[in-house]
Amino acid sequence: MTKISCQNRCPAISVLQWKPGCSDWQQHWGSTSDFQSSGLFGQGGEVPSEPHICLILASAKSIRGCTPCRSSLTESFCIPQIWWSNFCKNSNGYLGSEVTRCDGNVTGLNTWAYFEVKQLNTTMRYEWVKINIFVRWLVPSNQTIILAFDTKPPIAECIPDMLRNPGPNDLKDPFWVYARLASKVVQFQDTSVWAIRNQVRAIETEAKPMGRPRPDYRRLHDIARHAIHVSETLDVTTETMESILAHHDEFLMQGIGLESIDSNTSEDIHRQLTFCKNVISNLRHRAASNRNRLENEIQLAYNTVAQYDAEISVRIGRAAQMDSAAMKTVAFLTMAFLPATFLCSIFSTSFFDYNADANSWTMSSKIWIYWAFAIPTTLGTFFFWYFWRRVFPPSSIE
Repeated sequence: MTKISCQNRCPAISVLQWKPGCSDWQQHWGSTSDFQSSGLFGQGGEVPSEPHICLILASAKSIRGCTPCRSSLTESFCIPQIWWSNFCKNSNGYLGSEVTRCDGNVTGLNTWAYFEVKQLNTTMRYEWVKINIFVRWLVPSNQTIILAFDTKPPIAECIPDMLRNPGPNDLKDPFWVYARLASKVVQFQDTSVWAIRNQVRAIETEAKPMGRPRPDYRRLHDIARHAIHVSETLDVTTETMESILAHHDEFLMQGIGLESIDSNTSEDIHRQLTFCKNVISNLRHRAASNRNRLENEIQLAYNTVAQYDAEISVRIGRAAQMDSAAMKTVAFLTMAFLPATFLCSIFSTSFFDYNADANSWTMSSKIWIYWAFAIPTTLGTFFFWYFWRRVFPPSSIE
């Protein structure tokens, strides 16, 4: 049964805690108002001195629509108002950070990041994997509080495993979370890039059918659409990784919590982040290659069909040329015999009479009747044809 955390019937929030010496996460359920009580992070609202991790799985969509929950969460974890903005909600990736102070003293460092990855299977069915986290790192105790919003499988199972059992010095650097998170993002992006590559390779190795080529343009353009999305997420992820590295450098230069920072651990974290950023950059090149190869196959499909149609047009043209030659022969024969045929028709009428005994021709005085009917009928035929084309013009070929 779903638990209710506020009067607006918001879903209860899952809270996972880990402390040194614990083999697994300790889970309990609560509401946003519990974060300000004494039972979650320490007595009387004080943060315990022993470093530990708190992973909170919440629904940003529900909290955005609930003013009490949103205000409570914002106040408890110093979430900036810009994080709740619509452009952050609709963004395809980002990284932000903010230093929190109390009476001029640094109390913590807040960072927030968002990643999107388009996962595809062999049938080109897809789902969007979204990683939306807010990390609050407290200077006095090195406590790390991670808010993971709207987690769905496989992220819901991955995040607790990724953050399990950090080294004792890892907690002294707030970017240890991103070092582990980045490796999982790389894994998801690698899967997406190779899914596109396998589809492109399958198209390249398809046997060409005999006869008229029939490429599946819908499938080609669907794969191209997925390839564009994968390239987009890789571009954004690369920029986000560069921002993480820049913010980490800034954190080390500012010396926030300098007395607790282990320089060797921070250098290792920076190297891990740099490596993940380089892998993402390399995947960008492979994704660009996939797009170029796919565009090449689409162009080849168009050209193959056009070439086949051109060959058919040439055959039709040759057949029309042969028909035209035959029609020329028929027209020539018609022109050759038409005058003689016309004269035979005229002399065979009863208007002319040949007397064999007298060896003479006689023509009837009524010969004008023939011309009286022949000339108007001919003119009438031409006029009828002319007006018929004006009233019913032939359809044009578009």
